[in-house]
Amino acid sequence: MYINPLASTSQNQQRTLSGSNSLGASAAPQIKVLLAQDETRDPNAEFYTSEETPWFAGYKKSEAGRAILEKMSEKEAKDIRGEYLGDYIKDFDQTICRMYDNFHDFKQQLFYLNTDLSKKHFGFTLGFNQDIQVTDPDEVLTPAEFAYLTEKLNERQQLKEDLRAHAKIVMTLLDHYTEKFDNRHTLNLESYSKVIDYGQIFSRNHIGNFMDTIIYQIERNAPKREEAPGVRIVVASPVFPKKA
Repeated sequence: MYINPLASTSQNQQRTLSGSNSLGASAAPQIKVLLAQDETRDPNAEFYTSEETPWFAGYKKSEAGRAILEKMSEKEAKDIRGEYLGDYIKDFDQTICRMYDNFHDFKQQLFYLNTDLSKKHFGFTLGFNQDIQVTDPDEVLTPAEFAYLTEKLNERQQLKEDLRAHAKIVMTLLDHYTEKFDNRHTLNLESYSKVIDYGQIFSRNHIGNFMDTIIYQIERNAPKREEAPGVRIVVASPVFPKKA
């Protein structure tokens, strides 16, 4: 079949002339919108945002609830806070124990796959991209080993989900469980990998007191909370949550 090259060229020119303006006009606003969205996006806030008295969140949603808050006694308020924190402490323990078991299983399997690598000390934390990030505190891993461990750990979806959940729990307790964590330090998604190392927590903590070890890492590695001018940071009076 013969195609007239002149006719084809003419048709293409007509399409180009008639369509170029409409394509450019529609694409430009889309690009601007995407750029604007990227500029305003805050991964730290998307991952976790601190709330004031989150244990009263349900009451704050309605006029009736706010009326109850106004009449609530100090004892009732402390009990509600204690129950809220107690649930988070329980979630803290359950989640980190699952992570411990998962990581222990990974290292056992690694022993059969790569015995030499399994004998090296390494750990993991949460990266800014919300994936598992390998930690190498003793600087013993080769680039190939680091890449291999990163790939294999991120294949463990349950570990990844528990890690994300646990990071949010830690941030919540740091903000509100002031009797244990106090509130001198701050933590967000971006700084988490520089502060928390679960490899250190699991392998160098033989008594299983994971919370105290995390608090130690926060006190040692986390940036201090900046006090705004004219604002005094007050640590709540000791009200320990009820045990589940």
